[in-house]
Amino acid sequence: MTDRRSFIRQSAALLGGLALHQNLDAAFPGIGPGPTPGGDGEEFWRQVRASFACSPTLINLNNGGVCPAPRAAMEALDHYNRMCNEAPSYYMWRILDQDREPLRMNLARLAACSKEELALCRNATEALNTVIFGLPLKPGDEVVVSTHDYPNMANAWKQRALRDGVKLVHADPQLPSEDEEAMAEAFISRFSPRTKLVHITHVVNWNGQVLPVRRIADAAHARGIEVLVDAAHSFALLDYSIPELGADYWGTSLHKWLCAPFGNGLLWIKKEKVGKVWPLLSNDKPQGDDIRKFESLGTRSFPIEMATGYALDLHELIGA
Repeated sequence: MTDRRSFIRQSAALLGGLALHQNLDAAFPGIGPGPTPGGDGEEFWRQVRASFACSPTLINLNNGGVCPAPRAAMEALDHYNRMCNEAPSYYMWRILDQDREPLRMNLARLAACSKEELALCRNATEALNTVIFGLPLKPGDEVVVSTHDYPNMANAWKQRALRDGVKLVHADPQLPSEDEEAMAEAFISRFSPRTKLVHITHVVNWNGQVLPVRRIADAAHARGIEVLVDAAHSFALLDYSIPELGADYWGTSLHKWLCAPFGNGLLWIKKEKVGKVWPLLSNDKPQGDDIRKFESLGTRSFPIEMATGYALDLHELIGA
């Protein structure tokens, strides 16, 4: 038992920072930096395919809701689960809980933003609900939403309207479309002096339409309107940085295109706006400006978070 505990303790010290994992050759053997220019890339993509344990008997046509995680992430998840169950209160709270910071730093690097603007949560629904229910909106304030928004977000806004008297104004862009001006105008034409926020779905889950977020955001800001972006289906799929969108608030799921273990999400709030948003779950400093106030979730799955580091490694290896 002593030897086993010693091994686990050493493993925690050595592997506790999986979010900072650097040994890519060991985790993803055979995968180089990418296909050779001019080549067909067949061997490269064969190795990428081998990094996943997808079923050989089912063809997965839905990688939007949840993507499969790579084998290395699954092995890390198993390792951390076993570690936590060896001494839960010690390894969960003293070891893995501290490793959220390296993971936050690496995700911030990928998103090209400050780590002080990123909160780790469980999915895009939680991230976006935090903003939807946390903004100080009053009866009569208008929020422009879309007929193409995801049901969870549409229902959240309906609940906010029912509870607080917020007025929802629906944009109805005609999709699919290649006319960015027309798509943007469908939102902009719904703005009024009472509009406080516009909710934009970056990639529409129904048909894959990419909406011109920056064009809409610039028009909104010119009128003093804030911007919330549902990036559940764009992060790690499209090659962009969060600041490029011109948003004020943004949320995504990491178990979609980043291929993290199920139950991982990310919330981004522009630094100067963190203090005005109330956390979805209680915190001792609910009006503070520390992004970590949105992470007061009680007991959570630390292994799921830490295994995300391996999915992040693979993503950075092959690119968006």
